[in-house]
Amino acid sequence: MAMATSTTTSALWKNRSFLSLWSGTILSAVADGAFFLLLSWFIVDRTGSEAMLGTALICMSIPRLLFMLAGGVAADRWNRKWIMLGSILARSLILLGFSLALQNEPGTWLYVFIYGIAALFGTVDAFFWPARSSILPSLVSREQLAFANSLMEISQQISMVGGPVVSAVLIRTGDYPLMFLILAVAFFVGAIFLSALRLAPAQTASPAPQQDAPASGKSSYFQDIWSGIRFTYSIPILTMILTTSLVINMMFSGPINMAIPLHVKDLGWDGSAYSSLSTALGVGTIAGGILTGLCKGFRGKFMLLPLFLGVMGIGMSSLFFMQQLLFGLIGMFLIGMMLSMTNIPLITYIQTIVPSTMLGRVMSLLALMSIGFGPVSYALCSFLLATKAATSGVLLLAGGIIFTCSGLSLLLFRTFRNIEQHPDWRRSAAGETTLNSSVSSTSAAP
Repeated sequence: MAMATSTTTSALWKNRSFLSLWSGTILSAVADGAFFLLLSWFIVDRTGSEAMLGTALICMSIPRLLFMLAGGVAADRWNRKWIMLGSILARSLILLGFSLALQNEPGTWLYVFIYGIAALFGTVDAFFWPARSSILPSLVSREQLAFANSLMEISQQISMVGGPVVSAVLIRTGDYPLMFLILAVAFFVGAIFLSALRLAPAQTASPAPQQDAPASGKSSYFQDIWSGIRFTYSIPILTMILTTSLVINMMFSGPINMAIPLHVKDLGWDGSAYSSLSTALGVGTIAGGILTGLCKGFRGKFMLLPLFLGVMGIGMSSLFFMQQLLFGLIGMFLIGMMLSMTNIPLITYIQTIVPSTMLGRVMSLLALMSIGFGPVSYALCSFLLATKAATSGVLLLAGGIIFTCSGLSLLLFRTFRNIEQHPDWRRSAAGETTLNSSVSSTSAAP
């Protein structure tokens, strides 16, 4: 078994298309992280307006929310490689144009450029993620999906560490046109990596039911979006995964991203403490991704996933009692580990049981639940904090409790307890067992 796992991992590292995707994703993720920080700092530095910062972020969030499902349809209709490539090249051109505009001192047009770049980024981002999330089955075998997803999750978390570092270095230059030009070049290099992708036929589940999968070429975008929603919610386990994702992300996004910095400030700590906590979260997700890959995505052990979610919620609630930085670092590290150890197996599961013709739309719905509704969580937390209905610490405590209860409640449902009985999931497991037996026999031969 160990020999088979080693062989599968070795084959993945020799897969040039996957390595191109991984490298391009790392560059894109780091550049994305740096861009959001640089744009926020630029708005505050040049305009001094907190209101403008908020409205700019809204301008970025609304197009992402509106076009996320359309991005899923596009991923099912068109070549996912070219969608990703187009998205990254578009970001490169947007930043190049913004850099040139700043060199010419836009003056009163500055506000228009800021809102424009935010809206455009949100739009192209909405098309990128469904394609990226659904392209893996066309690049790697079923046996490699869990480890490949682990590496992709790690690449995303690298941005949590690399993005702030890159932005800090660029800010020291004091030259905003140069900063955005460098990021434009980074996106362009990422596009070069993605151009090397070579897609194979997706190795996923059996075709979708006819009533839920009309021919994409003969239907409108709205019909395809609706068919994707109908297909997803016609499968009980997918409905459960998406509903749980919505609830726990509502309890996670706002408290983690808004309450923690305020809680740190209430404790009298400085920005370096907040940076250390954020880094601990990123390091935890990387460690969790590595562990999940080594454990083959916890295949056969999915009953552990609700327990991981429970530990994650307890970690959130524990931050309410944080009085020493080390305590908080341990809590954030555990949260990060559990995040990867639940996300990766479920994404691998979806990629395995959903037909390639529907995978883009299903992944776009998952992204909508986990990313698109983030602003709703922020708005709810902002309201509770502004009305003094809750403190930052109480948000972490209450959010963690709801998170834990939601995660553990999965064990109460037979649908979840039978999650690994899905025929396509069992078929992929049987294929993996056959591969392991073949490798073992080969290695035992004289």
